[in-house]
Amino acid sequence: MGHENGQDDHHEGHDDHYFEISREDLFKPYKPPAVEKYVFPFLGKMFDFPVTLFKEQIVDRIPRKKFYYYHQRYPRVPEIDSCEVDDKICIAEANDQFHRDRLVDANIVRILRQRVESCKRWYDRDYEDMERFCAPYYKEHEEAATNFYIKYGELYFWSDVRDAFMKQKHRMLFERDIGPIGSTKKLDKYGDKEADNTVSFLRRFHGHFNLPKELRF
Repeated sequence: MGHENGQDDHHEGHDDHYFEISREDLFKPYKPPAVEKYVFPFLGKMFDFPVTLFKEQIVDRIPRKKFYYYHQRYPRVPEIDSCEVDDKICIAEANDQFHRDRLVDANIVRILRQRVESCKRWYDRDYEDMERFCAPYYKEHEEAATNFYIKYGELYFWSDVRDAFMKQKHRMLFERDIGPIGSTKKLDKYGDKEADNTVSFLRRFHGHFNLPKELRF
């Protein structure tokens, strides 16, 4: 009783600040004041209209070439296989182009992976729809990731274009002699037995961890 009387005394002493909100007051539509409805839009148009008019009628009508600052395009230079051995300028330009292409390809794979993750989150509750609608995104991502690994896989971040060129050369030589990577084609009877014994030794004691990808049959 004393607590209730204390609340009544508190409300009576603060009649100016105490009020009850009804359901109608809570859900009635918002009516903006006159300043927000008329004055603010007028001030915005008063400052924006001259600037917009000057840009549309004068600046945009001046004939000039458009420049897109968010995407800079670099002219393509000769690849490393077209450079002479002692042509340092050509090698440096090809190396810079290689690093730019590597960043672009990495971002392409990242964007495709984000599309796959977004599709999986969207169809998270229904796996049949996930397999049905997300299959094209899976296929695009797998293809892009495979191509990225073929070109840049097993290379360190400090590797340059010459390392990538040697990697491609070794892959071509391996596929010419053995066949496509992952195939079960064996060497003929005149193959290098010493090398085969070395590989068998590495497989037996080290497993597949320290072996190159080409030797993991």
